[in-house]
Amino acid sequence: MLIVAACGAPSNGSNEPDVDAAPGSQIDAAHGSTDGGLPSDGSVPPSDGSVVAIQILQGVDRAGAFTTAEANYLKTTYGVMWTGAYIGGACSAGSGWSKSVLTTLNSSTGWRFMPIWVGQQSTSICSHATLTAAQGTTDGQATAAMMATYNWGANLDIPVVLDLEAGAYTSSPTGSRAYATAWRDAVRAAGYLAYLYSSPTAINAFDDAGVAFDGVWPADWYYTAFKSTAKPADLTQLGTRYPGQTRAWQYAGNVSTASAGGVDADVSDLLLAPPPGGTNK
Repeated sequence: MLIVAACGAPSNGSNEPDVDAAPGSQIDAAHGSTDGGLPSDGSVPPSDGSVVAIQILQGVDRAGAFTTAEANYLKTTYGVMWTGAYIGGACSAGSGWSKSVLTTLNSSTGWRFMPIWVGQQSTSICSHATLTAAQGTTDGQATAAMMATYNWGANLDIPVVLDLEAGAYTSSPTGSRAYATAWRDAVRAAGYLAYLYSSPTAINAFDDAGVAFDGVWPADWYYTAFKSTAKPADLTQLGTRYPGQTRAWQYAGNVSTASAGGVDADVSDLLLAPPPGGTNK
């Protein structure tokens, strides 16, 4: 993710990313996929009572906001239907993700969004490394306040994700859990769905300790290119945790594209954020 650079490159030989590496690798054409046995449009009734149908959709993320030309290229070539949108956080290096840009992208492509708050990390990743419950509460309240500036209203089933890199967890499992738990609670109290982006290792450890989120976005780079058949349920590292429509998956990092530069490739099967001013109810 975006740690003063962007969504993680593998470290220590792992597929679980910490910080960005240079763009590269090859690409296969991809289009959105759906589970077998679903309606012809791939939609299914959401499991949380909201009215927005959840689909398995290809997504992307990178530090800088996409232009409409880049977004249309990614949609046409790879079936991309959503992007991460970096809204803030002490360790964020995102740029250009304004409310007006998101509105324009949605109007041009129909894209939906994954709002991202880049939280406290480890000192090896970012200078902001206060992994405590108190800081989690402060950052969660700041996240909710930022969501409001994008005109994403409270209590409308709109998610926001905490980016907690693998290195933050390994540096302090106890501290990162306390921080993430308090962030989650503050975000929920403000009326938003609380998602977590991290490594499968961290997601599993939190869940096993009784800390569950409304959705998770594990990063594990199985592939080096867009993969049209990838589904979040294919990532076996989570086991039976987060069944149903509560997962996304960042399955490839720093994928080079002809007309949109380097991007991370994702797939989702959970609620995404509507354009600013929209609702999932």
